[in-house]
Amino acid sequence: MPPNTSSVLPTVELADEVFTWEEVCHYVQSNQIKRIHRHPSVQVVYQQWLTETLRTYGTIEDYLLATKLAPFKTAVADDDDAFSASAGSPPVILLPNDFPYSVERGIDHQLLWSKRLLSESFVEHFLRDHYDAFKVEWVYFVNPPEVQSVKKLPHVHIFLRNRQNAA
Repeated sequence: MPPNTSSVLPTVELADEVFTWEEVCHYVQSNQIKRIHRHPSVQVVYQQWLTETLRTYGTIEDYLLATKLAPFKTAVADDDDAFSASAGSPPVILLPNDFPYSVERGIDHQLLWSKRLLSESFVEHFLRDHYDAFKVEWVYFVNPPEVQSVKKLPHVHIFLRNRQNAA
């Protein structure tokens, strides 16, 4: 099980390592997502966890399929409808990122996992079905292959926060 990283808080001298909502949106919209990353203190915890997890499970994919994404592994390969809200939708599982990127308080970093690649229209539809767009705003992306830590399981990084003007 991953360690709790919520207690690993940015230090004052590394405050510039914490991304604001505006910065996250800018980097996603300008296709500079490689600029968004974990805080150095969270990265250290992640690297330690990664070493232990690889020693135990062999790969991150095997760890995920044995634990958090177990429904994907136990499903009949062609029976995607078992996880879908509607026929034709890919199976998905939404989970908090155990090692979130370094964003200011109030921004939630989630991962939308699937067995298949997810289209932008699917992700938008999923978010609108699960969150009130008048109260919550979001931005999302898929890491480019060269920086993906989990290459064999498609997933989307989603950042959410309560709208500042929501009542």
